[in-house]
Amino acid sequence: MSEESESQDPSEQRRLQRKLDQALEGLVLYERKWCPFCMRVNLSMRSLGIDLERVDIGEDPEAAKRLEQEGGKRMVPCLFIPDGESGQWLYESADIVDYLRALVEEMAP
Repeated sequence: MSEESESQDPSEQRRLQRKLDQALEGLVLYERKWCPFCMRVNLSMRSLGIDLERVDIGEDPEAAKRLEQEGGKRMVPCLFIPDGESGQWLYESADIVDYLRALVEEMAP
């Protein structure tokens, strides 16, 4: 934790955390445990302090089916971003990490 965030007002920290939690609400990471690109996304999430719903498509056949039908391909990692009725499907680990990093930076004071 940086000195700046340590000296920040606790109520402001809670407000920012609630704002980030709202921005992350509904995001789902489709993954496979053995996938090195999925591991990259998970490490980045950990370093950013983000905890998302994660679904292993090898353990959840319905999730794998949804990923393929709605996302267009059965490739992981894939981040589902709710957007109205349908949502967006973001593939490629670097793009997912960039998206999550931008969300966190947007919430920074």
